[in-house]
Order: sequence, then structure tokens, then C-alpha cells
Amino acid sequence: MASSISEGEAIFNYPRFGLPKFESHGGNIPNIEELIDVFRQGTLHLEQMAKKLEFPWAPDACRNRLELHNMYARSLVTSYVSRFSELSRGLLSAVDGKTYLLYALTGRSLIEITATLRYYMVYKYKPLFDKASLTPDDKQTLINLDDQHLRGTRFDWESFLFQRYGQMKEDAARKLREKKAKIKSASASYIQEPVNVQTCIEKWAEETPEVLIAYNLFCDLVHPNVGSAFLVASVANGQLSFSRSRGEPVGAGILQQSFPILVSATQKPFAKYLGLLIATIWQEDELVS
Repeated sequence: MASSISEGEAIFNYPRFGLPKFESHGGNIPNIEELIDVFRQGTLHLEQMAKKLEFPWAPDACRNRLELHNMYARSLVTSYVSRFSELSRGLLSAVDGKTYLLYALTGRSLIEITATLRYYMVYKYKPLFDKASLTPDDKQTLINLDDQHLRGTRFDWESFLFQRYGQMKEDAARKLREKKAKIKSASASYIQEPVNVQTCIEKWAEETPEVLIAYNLFCDLVHPNVGSAFLVASVANGQLSFSRSRGEPVGAGILQQSFPILVSATQKPFAKYLGLLIATIWQEDELVS
């Protein structure tokens, strides 16, 4: 593996952000324009990194489970960087275009990706890598974990990709019947159940309660309720209208308050835990079965 956590983090040299204090009321909010500029620089760095990460999926070429883990880990790193950078680019486009609902949608996804990565590193990988050495059973547990981390889903992608829509309709109806009867639905054997994102958020919030504030805020901004309604509202002559074109957009004020919260919940934590994932990759001289 990489020789230390710091070595893994150094590979992912993302600009660091200061954390705003939730206890403050207006006196400690960073300059939004400057924060967006730093976010833009970080996004460019991620995009450049994503272009350099070329690791084709070829598990049959792996000689042992350590090599297979390396393949999984590199694929996971590439996937995380690609998704995070694309969402970040979408967020910047939303900010530039003043489409605040799209800003909130991408922001919530960034929180969920960061929370999921953290959960896997802290609660799944760390107990394994804290051991002095891995037994054959530990190595198989690691591969099973990697597979869940990369392929976890509740959606039947195989039926979708092979256009088995009739089967998908039957399965959906069956699951609804089983839910009503309080029977646990069985997924197809090829479906790898994922970790629930709410579990990831709540476990993180046990250590950092502010994360739950951030997630609840961005969930409310995208759900079909008052939060998302505010993002398409505007104020003119003291009157509120639920259209962006009537006056001063309400979403602009929400962006001012929420963007520092989003940055503190995602940027530095994502860099930290991605660095830890990179640090699980064995070096060539360590690749023994």
C-alpha cells in the first residue's frame, strides 16, 4: 500500500478550503465570488486528473486478489474523480446561468458522493487495513467489499440494458405486493446491494452534526416542497412570485448562504477520503498472493 495516509492524500492535491462556523450569524461568511473562483480551480484540477486516470477494467488479467483489489481501487478512484468533477462542472454552469434548482441538485449529489466514500473508508476498509496482515479470508472480504463499492445498486441494470422491460414491470409489481405484505423483496442474484446513502450521512453526522444540516438543506432545496419553490421564486416591490423572472431571485440569496456550507461539507473531506482510497493500492513489490 502507499506508505502512509499523507502519501495517499498528496497524490490528490486539491485546494484546501476553510470551514465556515455554523454558530456565526453573518460575520464569518467567506466572499462568495472568491469561493466560487477557488471551486472553479479545483474543478479544473479534477477534470485534468480524470483525463489522466486510464485503467481499463480487465479482472481476468489479475494474478491474485491483491492485484484484483488494485484494479477495483483504481476503477473506484477514477469513477469518483469523474463523477465529482462532472457534478462540480454542472454546479458551476448552474451558478453562472443562475439556475438555482440545478445548483441544488448537483450540490446534494456532491454531498452524497462524499458521504458514501467516507463511509466505505471509515467503516469498511479501515477495519481491514488496520490489521497487521490480511488472511486469505480477509483478502476475499476485501474483494467482496470492492465489488459492492463499485457495483452496488438496487436497479436491475441487466434487464434494462437487454431491454427486458416486461420482466422489469413484473418485478416492480411483485415488489409492491411484497412491500404491502411486509415481505422483504429478494433482488436478482447478480444485483449487489449498495450501502444506503442515509446511513452514510447519519454515521458522518455522529462525528460532524453540521453535515446533517447541509444534507437536510440541500434535500429540501430539491424535493417538491417549499425549498425547491424558493429556488424558482423572486421578489419585486415587496411581493413574492414563484417565477424567477418577476424580480430579485430568492435563489441568489440562498446560494450566498448555502454555498460555503456545501464547500465545507464536500471539498476537503472528498480530497481526504479519496487520498485514503488511493493509499489502499499495493505497490508492485507487495503484490504477492
